[in-house]
Amino acid sequence: MTRREKPRRLAAWAAALLALVLCVPAFAAEGYAAVPLLEQIRVALFVADGKTYNVTVPSVTLASAKGLDIGIRDTAGTRSWLAEPSIPEARFSFDGYKVLLLETADRSAAKQLQQFAATASDSIYVFQATRAGKKVYQVYAGMYATSLEAQAAKQRIAANAKAASLLAVASMRIAGPNHYSAGAFPTEAAARQQAQLYSDQGLDSFVAIVEAAGKPVYEVWLGEAADAAGLAAVQAQAVKLAPGAALAPVNPAAPYLLMRDDVTTGNESIPVRHYAFNPAGQKVWIGQKDGGIAVAEKSGRQYRGAIELSQLNGKLAVINELPFELYLVSVVGAEMAPTWPAEALKAQAVAARTFALSLGMKYGIAHTSDSSIDQVYYGIQKEDEKVAAAVTATAGEVMTEAGKLIAPFFYSNAGGMTGDPVEVWGQPYSYLQATTSPDEGAQTSKPKWHRVALVSGTVGYIREDFVSESGTFNPAGFPIVTVRGTGINIRSAPYVDDTKNGAIGSVSQGEKLVSLGKVPESNEYSWVRGPYKADELVKEINLTAKTPITGKLDKLEVSKVGPSGRVTELKANGQVVSVPKPDQYRSTLYDAPSTRFEIEETGRYTIVGANGLTRNVPETKGTLYALGASSAAASQAGDRTMIVVAGGGAVRAVTPDMQFRLIGSGFGHGLGMSQWGARGLAEQGYDYKRILQHYYKGITIGKE
Repeated sequence: MTRREKPRRLAAWAAALLALVLCVPAFAAEGYAAVPLLEQIRVALFVADGKTYNVTVPSVTLASAKGLDIGIRDTAGTRSWLAEPSIPEARFSFDGYKVLLLETADRSAAKQLQQFAATASDSIYVFQATRAGKKVYQVYAGMYATSLEAQAAKQRIAANAKAASLLAVASMRIAGPNHYSAGAFPTEAAARQQAQLYSDQGLDSFVAIVEAAGKPVYEVWLGEAADAAGLAAVQAQAVKLAPGAALAPVNPAAPYLLMRDDVTTGNESIPVRHYAFNPAGQKVWIGQKDGGIAVAEKSGRQYRGAIELSQLNGKLAVINELPFELYLVSVVGAEMAPTWPAEALKAQAVAARTFALSLGMKYGIAHTSDSSIDQVYYGIQKEDEKVAAAVTATAGEVMTEAGKLIAPFFYSNAGGMTGDPVEVWGQPYSYLQATTSPDEGAQTSKPKWHRVALVSGTVGYIREDFVSESGTFNPAGFPIVTVRGTGINIRSAPYVDDTKNGAIGSVSQGEKLVSLGKVPESNEYSWVRGPYKADELVKEINLTAKTPITGKLDKLEVSKVGPSGRVTELKANGQVVSVPKPDQYRSTLYDAPSTRFEIEETGRYTIVGANGLTRNVPETKGTLYALGASSAAASQAGDRTMIVVAGGGAVRAVTPDMQFRLIGSGFGHGLGMSQWGARGLAEQGYDYKRILQHYYKGITIGKE
C-alpha cells in the first residue's frame, strides 16, 4: 500500500462503517430492554463538570483543510451561518469578561507583555485593530465568566513586576460582554467599513453576525462594557460621534458571533479570525466539508463529525459529536496496538462499546471525555483498518448481567493476576473476580539492565547494550562488566525517563563496573521504582493520607494484601496510611504503576552473628564495622552504601540513610480485562467472547 492509497482506503472504510451503523438492528430479546441505543456520541474534549473533572481552555482553535462550516445549534436544529472555503482556521471563545492591559502600536511591546503576563491562571490574547489608518495591538487577559474573576486577574497582573513594568496599571480596565448595535448591513465588508468609522474616532467597534428572520446578518457593535454604567458611557460616546445613528442595546439572550482579528499566535500579516459567542445558552456548531477538524489545543489532532461549543460552569466546553461506531474505531486504536491479534481487538471493541454506553450522559452535555479517566480517544490519528474490522465484526455487541449493562473496567496489565474489586476499590462487583492473566508478553521484547555498583559507591542501572561482560569477577564473586560508549547514564531504576528517573551518574568507555544481576527493563508487567528518600517520600504520602505521618519516616511496610496480592494496607512508622480506597496507594507512592508491589527498605537489615545472635540495623545502637576482603582492617560501615548477600543468594544494596524501593508487577487498577492478558489469551487461541468471559464472570454478550 502506498502512502497515497491509505487515506482513500481509510475514507472508504469510514463510509462503509457509517453505513453499517445506520443499519445495525437493536437486539430484540426482552432481557436487553435496559440497554440504550446510541447512534451519535458526544465526547468532551474540554469541559468542567462542576465536580471533579476540570479540563478546560479559555479558547479553542479549529481548522479544516477545505474550510469550516460555522453555525448555531438550538432546539430547532443546526443552522449554518458561515460556510466558505476561505475559513480554514478560526479561534473561538465565549464573549466573557476580560482585562484590557494595553493598546499600543508597538508590536514588540505587545509580544513582550503577552510573554510576561501569561500565567497558569491567566491566558493572554493580542487582537489587531486599525485606528486612523494605523495598526494597533490590544492585549487582553481572559476569558472570564464573571466580572469578579476579571477583577482578580487584574490584581494578579498588577502585582506581577515584569508585566507591570510594561503597562500603566491605572489604565487597565475590565471589558465585558455588553454592547450597543449601530445597525445591520447586507455584507461583512459594508459592516466593516462602518465599524472602522467609529474605531477611527476612538470608540471600540466590531462586526458581529446575528440572526434575523432565520438568516444571518452583519451588525456593527460598539463597546465592550462590563456593567450598565459602562454601557451607558458607550451610548453617550456613540451619540456624540454619530448623532443620527440608530442605536440599540444588544439582546443579551440572542445568539451571535462577534468577530476580531487575533494575532496571539502565528503571523500578524494573516490574523486568525476570532469568534466570541454569547455565553448565555448559545451553542456554536462547527462542521467540516471533508476529512476532519483539527484542534490545536489537542496537539493538532483531527476529529470526525462536528464540534459543539458552549459555556458550562463558567468555562468553555468543547464537545465532539460523531457516529458512535466511528468513535469506537479511534478508542480501540488508542487502547490497543492495531497489530495485536484480531480477537483481542474485538474484545476491546465490545468492552469499549459497553463502557461508553454504561456512562450515560456523564458530563451533562457529553457522554464521555477523551481522557483515560473514561477511555482514551485521539480522533482520526488512532484509526486503523484492522481496528475498524474488529469494530464492524462486533457491531452493536455489549456485555450485560441480568439484562443491564455492566461496567467493563479494563486497563493495561494485571501483572499475572487480576484484582478482586474489594481489594482495589473497597466494594464488590458480582462479575469481577481475581483470576489469572497471561500478561508476560509486555516484557518479552524489553532489553535487560544490569544493576551495577560504581567505584564511588553509587548503585544504579545501566542497559546491557552499553556494557560487555569481561568474564572476570571481583573478590566477592560478582561479575565485572566493561562500559562501551561515552557519557552513558546510570539510572536509579531500569528505564529511561529523564523527568521521573533521571541520571544519577555517568560512565564512559572502558570503565569497570560490578554487576549485581540483570532485570528486564521496567514495563507494564514488571517494574522497579525508586529508591525514594525518606524525607521526600513522607511528604508525598501526606498529600493523600487522611491522617498525616509525623516525624521522620523510619519504616514503611505492606501490612495487608488482598486475594491477588495487591496492597490493601500500608503502615508508616507503625501507623496505618489511611486512604479512601486501596487503589489510591498508587497515587500515594508517586503514581506507582499498580498496587501489586513489595517495598524494599534499603536502610534496614539484620546481621546474624556468632551463636545465632542477631542485630537489627538501624534499631540497635552502637557502631557497625565491615571487614574488607583482605581482612586486614575494619572500617565503619554506617556511612556508605554496602552490597550484602542474603543466605539465599539475594543481593541488596544497603544505604546509610533510609530509602525505599518499590518492586512490583502490573499497570493500572487491575479490575476486569487486562489488555496484555487479552492479547495473551488470543495468542493461545481464545476468541473474543471467551476472552471477555474469562475476565467478566457470568456475563452475556449480545446486541444493543
